[in-house]
Amino acid sequence: MMDKPHEGRVALITGGSRGIGQSVAVELARRGAHVVIGARTDQNETAQLVAEAGGEALALTLDISDPASVDEARTRVEADLGQVDILVNNAATFESVTWDALDFELWQRVMSVNLNGTMLMCKAFLPLMRGRDWGRVINIASASVAIASPVSIAYRASKMGIIGLTRALSATLGDEGITINAVVASLTNTAMAEAVPEAIVNDSVGRQVIHRMAEPGDIAGAVALVASDEAGWITGQSILANGGNSFSI
Repeated sequence: MMDKPHEGRVALITGGSRGIGQSVAVELARRGAHVVIGARTDQNETAQLVAEAGGEALALTLDISDPASVDEARTRVEADLGQVDILVNNAATFESVTWDALDFELWQRVMSVNLNGTMLMCKAFLPLMRGRDWGRVINIASASVAIASPVSIAYRASKMGIIGLTRALSATLGDEGITINAVVASLTNTAMAEAVPEAIVNDSVGRQVIHRMAEPGDIAGAVALVASDEAGWITGQSILANGGNSFSI
């Protein structure tokens, strides 16, 4: 394998200021990609880590639930870099409430980021990828969709929607050299996991054949694999990066 297998590629990662997104940005930079960090919060730490990994980064203030913000980001990337080869839709919001406590406002807020935001990013950035015979779209889904639980109903529904979007969109992109896959991540040691009740954490880890919580780097490795040249025959799939939590979606 080349030392820099993603040399010359431009990779845009949403939610890139921390957690899984930050690890993905650093890993793809280490593999030679020019990284675009999209996040609502400060991207300086990620940009520094990318530089330490020998990469270059463009930092964008980006709210994926806002069509105007997405359009502004697309204009900036097109002007500065001219292309996007790898799009990692990672940004997400989380709720941990029961059905009785879930209201429509919260439901809409979760959907606007997790599902609508993924759709908006694909709509905006696929035109920079199409017509070039190569592209990778990786959507971060959640292993929680395969587990019955009385909480996080909107979150789980949004992540299942991402899997459906991934499968449907693969039919549009298949003959253009662009693959689209969902990396289905198990509970991962990030700030988001702090909102998960301890009983659910213990149950999730207990179901796995690898009995520890995932680290962001575990998920970043799966993303880098699906973003590689070698993964060109894999599309429309749910790649289970879940420590053996479940074996089908």
